[in-house]
Amino acid sequence: MKNCIYLFMLLLIMTSCKNKKVAKTEKSTSDTTKFFALTSFFKEQIVDVDLRAYPIYLIKELNGKKDSIGIDKDAFKSYAAIFLNKDVSTPEMHDKYTETVFHDLSTKSYTLNYRPKSVNEPIQNIDILLDENTNLVKRVFIRTETMINDTSIIEQCNWKADKSFQINRFSKTPSGYVSNEFNYVNWNDRKK
Repeated sequence: MKNCIYLFMLLLIMTSCKNKKVAKTEKSTSDTTKFFALTSFFKEQIVDVDLRAYPIYLIKELNGKKDSIGIDKDAFKSYAAIFLNKDVSTPEMHDKYTETVFHDLSTKSYTLNYRPKSVNEPIQNIDILLDENTNLVKRVFIRTETMINDTSIIEQCNWKADKSFQINRFSKTPSGYVSNEFNYVNWNDRKK
């Protein structure tokens, strides 16, 4: 009889431990990862330029023809607005992308990388380089691919924190038309 009681208690303990393990596993599979909020970073950068008296320059090259001009804050905001809709941290975008983190000793940065789970997403890649000591953004690289009618457009955007950004577009149609547009906006990229 004593043996039956011990056996019953042992089975009861094993069953309760097994149930706890299942509950723990279910709990640990819920995704609580927060992606880096790029829109907030870009808005802070735009506000900084708006509040300061930086000279702002645009260097534009379209199909080999180059031009450079000074631009006002409104033109700056218009170009910078392109970056505001390239954020994957919103709840509806979060499930469509995967985040990886890499510590790059050569650049003294942590690189956050976001890639789509499907090739059909317009934003194909985002790399955010954070300073390894301060965790402040150093650079952001974004690559998008879209189709407008029959035109394929690849856009490479990069932002150098507190200094400058670039927007480069490569367009191509099935009939063979090709267009290359390079835009470089600089507001505080002086040598120190």
